[in-house]
Amino acid sequence: MKISLLWLKEFVDFDLSPEELAALLRRQGFDVASITRFGGDVQNVVTAKVESVQKHPNADRLSLCKVFDGKNRLDVVCGAPNVAAGQTVPLARVGARVAGGLEIKRAVIRGQESHGMLCSARELGLGDDHGGILILPEDVPLGKDAAAVLAMGDAVLDVEVTPNRPDALSHWGLAREIAAALKKKVRLPEMRISKAKRDPSLVKIEETTLCTRYVGRALEGVKVSPSPLWMKLRLERCGIRSINNVVDITNYVLLEMGHPLHAFDRDKLKEGRVVVRRAAEGETLLCLDGVTRSLGNHLVIADAAAPTALAGVIGGEPTAVHTGTGRLLLESAHFQAAAVRRARMALAVSTESSYRFERGTDWDMADLASRRAAHLILQIAGGTLLAELDARGKKPPEKKAVKARPARINLLLGFPIAPAEIKKTLERLGFVVKGSPARFSVLPPMHRHDVKEEADVAEEIARMTSYDKVPTRIRTAPQTPHDPSRENSLVRLSGDFLAAQGFWEAKNYGLLSRAAWEKCRTLPDEATVELANPMSLSGELLAPALLPLLIGNLQTNARRGNKNVRLFECARTFRQADGKILEPLCLAWVAEGDAQAPHWTHRPRPLDIWDAKAWAKGLFSAWGLDGIEFRPGPGHPFLHPAENLSIHLGGVNVGYLGKLHPRRAEEWELPQNVYAAELDLSFVAAKQPKTSKFAGLPKHPAVFRDFSVVFPEKTPWTAIADRLARHTFVDEIELFDVFKDATLPTGHHSLAFRIAFRDPERTLTDAEVGEIQKSLLADVQSAFGASLRLVGAKNTSSPGENM
Repeated sequence: MKISLLWLKEFVDFDLSPEELAALLRRQGFDVASITRFGGDVQNVVTAKVESVQKHPNADRLSLCKVFDGKNRLDVVCGAPNVAAGQTVPLARVGARVAGGLEIKRAVIRGQESHGMLCSARELGLGDDHGGILILPEDVPLGKDAAAVLAMGDAVLDVEVTPNRPDALSHWGLAREIAAALKKKVRLPEMRISKAKRDPSLVKIEETTLCTRYVGRALEGVKVSPSPLWMKLRLERCGIRSINNVVDITNYVLLEMGHPLHAFDRDKLKEGRVVVRRAAEGETLLCLDGVTRSLGNHLVIADAAAPTALAGVIGGEPTAVHTGTGRLLLESAHFQAAAVRRARMALAVSTESSYRFERGTDWDMADLASRRAAHLILQIAGGTLLAELDARGKKPPEKKAVKARPARINLLLGFPIAPAEIKKTLERLGFVVKGSPARFSVLPPMHRHDVKEEADVAEEIARMTSYDKVPTRIRTAPQTPHDPSRENSLVRLSGDFLAAQGFWEAKNYGLLSRAAWEKCRTLPDEATVELANPMSLSGELLAPALLPLLIGNLQTNARRGNKNVRLFECARTFRQADGKILEPLCLAWVAEGDAQAPHWTHRPRPLDIWDAKAWAKGLFSAWGLDGIEFRPGPGHPFLHPAENLSIHLGGVNVGYLGKLHPRRAEEWELPQNVYAAELDLSFVAAKQPKTSKFAGLPKHPAVFRDFSVVFPEKTPWTAIADRLARHTFVDEIELFDVFKDATLPTGHHSLAFRIAFRDPERTLTDAEVGEIQKSLLADVQSAFGASLRLVGAKNTSSPGENM
């Protein structure tokens, strides 16, 4: 929030530089982001009127101006392209000094005398604009000191106010803080108005909970015109564009007192009255920003026929104040903060009014702000106050006194402060303090909604007596070691294993757009958790899976030219089942590029499905779990139909892995060989890891047999290997060749695999291996419809040859 130094001085007397004021506010808990000064060291610059402009006889780009400063008429040579007769401008007379230290002297320019200079904004230190002279409003008196007229010497502080202090979102609010810190008195702005008749028909409140107070004042005979220069300057320096005097006054009071107001053209209101109600189905409003919005069932200000404003957020264009407006209805209300916040988020519109209303405004301030605005309108725009009505809904609960013990406050602060000093400090802030020195009853002022308990009172004392007094000391905290949970252990083991494989860990926010989810959907719609009021379209869902987020990370790396990227993430995901929200812990990874970095000793090899399977097996091995099975894939459309597998543990599907579908990879602007996987760690954590036992090296040699067996192509190798492994003395199984030609039955191929048979107690004989071999072949023939193609054998400790 931007605060004017000169404006603050209207409410409290102080003699601090902008930097000193910023330091004071920081001690009070309000950070100052920046300081902007207005006006340089300017002397003897006055307001003047350009009476005539003639072309310079000896220069195409210069003009001869006759200027009147209220006393004298001066000839001035001017090079500004925008100078014209009738303008009121700042004139630096001979002997004047402008920003930068330049002293103005009498000069002869191309044969013509010049007795001064017409100034631009830059020459006055009011900005960088040097393209033309600064043109002032026509009603500015002539001969006045330009430094006073343009409020030079002002400075604007950009103050950062925390969300719990909406009372400080105004000049008067911060003036209270400054006055308390400097032990000064704070002044209220002028708000005297004459008593007007009460008109019960002016305002009707139907939603008494959402609107607890509505002060309406009707004025007539108002003349809408440009605002006076002093008001324009203050508004513009605080970041608000000047529109006209009535609208500017409502914005002025907003910045001055922190309470939003709105002015209606009463002639545009049906029956000249307003109703505070919820919007009816299908109602819309053309807002002041030119956008027509559907109002849902949010709180609106309506006339007898239709909505005219979205309560607390934005007004409507049809009833806006314009040059021809003569009658006004001035609104100053107190709306429920949550209702304004819901409307602002649902309709995606944020204003200075909604910013304050949704943080909480004062119930009592509604009338004070209305009086101040009415006073300024009558003073600047003229007219008379015709009628008024202070309509009330359900008044918020009265503030309760907070019990505060000085001994407890000293304990919280860490340094001693006398009860009498505590009492004086709180009273400077507007608190009412009663009770004994051992136990105070502290009633917060009307504007302090954040003080609710004893610790809040202690914070006020710390702010006012300086946080610098709080001692610095190291506190010891006992730490009790705890065994990590199984899930935490899995996360650590996963990170260690994947990092060793060249993966980098990613950390995402856990929010996902619906568009991204649709492209990587693995769950039905009803299983997703959707946010009611997402901050943006990129965060509509709580992430039901991690893979879409990692694909987004992969896209970011691809756009930056990074190659061979491997990423993983362990995080909670969010799903719905039986009306409950579940938060399973998941692990996902993505990898693209080559299996090994390029090197002069070998050619790079692209990643393949076997690398993905090896990583999955390595993870389960790191977790101490056996029994992992790879089965034909889940058929997710974003995965390659021939290269995707579901991962099972104990017969339960715990995840999947595979290659991204080429069309999806192209759509996402990713390389063609991207492999991905996602696992449910919450289910895996429920499985007990095996106990690691030392196993010595084999004492007896293995007997190897090579088999060539014809299988139906649809039979997965994993199922065959699992079947073979069940047989006695089968120690290792290795697939080393796949063969297919016209001599084989249609839809079949030949798999060549090697089996190592080993008895840990003795060396197996050929006869014993032969019997095992017969049993093994009979088993696969009956289970899979396989047929023997070629069998070889060799009784050695090294692999045999096909026979």
